[in-house]
Amino acid sequence: MNLFSYDSPFSRFLYFVADIVTLHFLWILYSLPIITIGASTTALYYSCMKRIRTGEGYVTQNFRKSFRQNFKQSTILWIVLVLVGLVFSIDIRFSMALGNTMGRIMLVSCSVFLIPFVLLALYIFPVQAKFENNLFNNVKNALLMSIRHFFCSLLLLVIYLTIILLGISFPPFIGLFLCCGIGLTGYLTSNIFIYIFRKYIPDELEQDLDASGKTFY
Repeated sequence: MNLFSYDSPFSRFLYFVADIVTLHFLWILYSLPIITIGASTTALYYSCMKRIRTGEGYVTQNFRKSFRQNFKQSTILWIVLVLVGLVFSIDIRFSMALGNTMGRIMLVSCSVFLIPFVLLALYIFPVQAKFENNLFNNVKNALLMSIRHFFCSLLLLVIYLTIILLGISFPPFIGLFLCCGIGLTGYLTSNIFIYIFRKYIPDELEQDLDASGKTFY
């Protein structure tokens, strides 16, 4: 097989890298107003999951399509997450500043509520990208999925923490992250979300194989 033919492993790898880099910069571009980070993250997951599931390479079109369709709900979710996160940050700082028994009680109480908040933040935008639903149901489903698939949630946390730690302790990784970090992170975690979501959409695998022209055994 010709090394540079369309179906060769080398060409597929180059297309994959190009798509990851494209999604990385699309996310940055569409997130620049800051308030649109929720919509761009939803679009990132939609594009990554679509590519993984069917091998479809139209990542730019898929990104823009999802961004438009989910803009309102994703933006509301993002604003709420930021506000709640600020409340948690203030409470934790205040609790630590007290330095007494009351402060420790407040810190423990805050930590108890912080756990489901973090789990929700991990799942909410992929759920928004995947399921057409109202805000309340998407929030409820994201939280229930994060608890039901707790080991997957831990794996997601490990991936995010590993990327953060590499950025802190391994300077060359920063260069890689600046080139494709967001796209690569979205791609890695999207594989986990596809595995989770297929438990709720049992016919999806066969449909994806048909769409991609592969055979299901």
